[in-house]
Formats: sequence, structure tokens, C-alpha cells
Amino acid sequence: MHNYCLRLSFVGTNFHGWQVQPGLRTVQGVLERAIGELFGRSIRPTGCCRTDAGVHAKDYIANFKASRFFPPDSLLKALNALLPEDVGVSEVWLAEENFNARYSVKGKLYVYRVYPSHARNPFLEPFLWRFPYTLELEEMKKASGLFLGRHDFSGFAKLEGEEDPFVEIEECEVVENEGIVEIRVRAKRFLRYMVRRIAGALIYLGMGKLSLEDIREFLKGKKCPYTAKAKGLTLEKVFL
Repeated sequence: MHNYCLRLSFVGTNFHGWQVQPGLRTVQGVLERAIGELFGRSIRPTGCCRTDAGVHAKDYIANFKASRFFPPDSLLKALNALLPEDVGVSEVWLAEENFNARYSVKGKLYVYRVYPSHARNPFLEPFLWRFPYTLELEEMKKASGLFLGRHDFSGFAKLEGEEDPFVEIEECEVVENEGIVEIRVRAKRFLRYMVRRIAGALIYLGMGKLSLEDIREFLKGKKCPYTAKAKGLTLEKVFL
């Protein structure tokens, strides 16, 4: 049995996230169909994480197992010939038998991009949240430090079942890049909506609608009422 590992990227605009959902277009679904055409049977790939509808990925890891051998370079070419234009495979390799994309990755870096401007760039518009408000960057940078370390993120997430709400944030920073404000968050695991609500809290704090004390209360379990738009979020890097 061969364990094929894929590094891919996708534009999330026209996808309902990664995970297969009946009747909906998903990244896992289109990848499963392409793999099925090549291997002659249905093989469902495992992804490194779920993504919300509309969220993008510059770097995403998936794997699947098959008894048939396919040279990695040939598999890369064949998959890209079958996949739609909003999904691309950049690397294929044979992983160890016990490698699992969901459990074997060491961390993930998400970047949320917001553009506080009246100007519109149609080449950037699908990948950021643009609005005509001024943001207080220094306040946002100060607040970002509150998220570092291990915290109860139940106030920032939609928990599923008995899911552990405690997450350790390894990196959380706010930087400006050519007028675009980037909120960068790195951890080994994330909860549903967690990054979008961290971004929402920092953005609304930057607009003067929240205080540092509000952020502290959210980290004690109070629900954050702000979820940033999905299109501004990109899974930037997966660490193996």
C-alpha cells in the first residue's frame, strides 16, 4: 500500500470548504473525483484541517493510500490535468505508512488580510476584507499579544461535542504590508471559526468598538460577537 502525500492550494471563493458535503462543491470532493479517475475506484483523501466556505489555502496538505503505484511526478501532472482551475497540486511524494495529514502536521499558520481603504483592487478583492474605516494599528498590535500562550477559546469558537477548548497560540501578530493589514496566527490546532473571530475582535478593536478589557473577557469565555468575513482568511503555511 502506497501513502501518497499532496501539497496543494486552492481559491476558496466557489467552494463550501474542504470537507465533502452532499450536493455542495468542496475541495475534498473535487480531489476525490480526480483521484478516482486515475486509480479506478473511489478513494477519499484526508486533509490537514477543515476550512470554512470561502476560505483560501496557499499551502494545504492531504494524503491518501492506494495499492497501485503511480510515480509522484506523473501523479502531479495527471491530477492537475483533471482538477478545476481553482485547485492546484504543487508537490506529490510518497510518505511513511503511518503519515496522516490530519494528525501528523506540526502546526498551521493562518493570515487574515484586511484593507482599510476606499480604493478597490479587483485582483486583491477576493482575498481580503476591504472597508472604508481607519484602524488603530498600535492598539491592534498590543491586543494581539493577549492571545499568545494557552487559553480557553470557547468564546471565539463553535465547539463540537466534547472538543477541548484550550489551544496554545504560538504566534499572533499584526503587521502592515503595502496598506494591507495582516493578522497572523499560528498554532498546532484550531477550533471552528476561531481565527475569523480572533481577526474580528482585533479589527473591531482597531475601529474603536472594542477595548483590551473586552478581549480579556472573551478569553475568559464570554462570546465574541464579531466573525470576520471568510474571504479574508488564507491558510498560509502548514508545518510538517
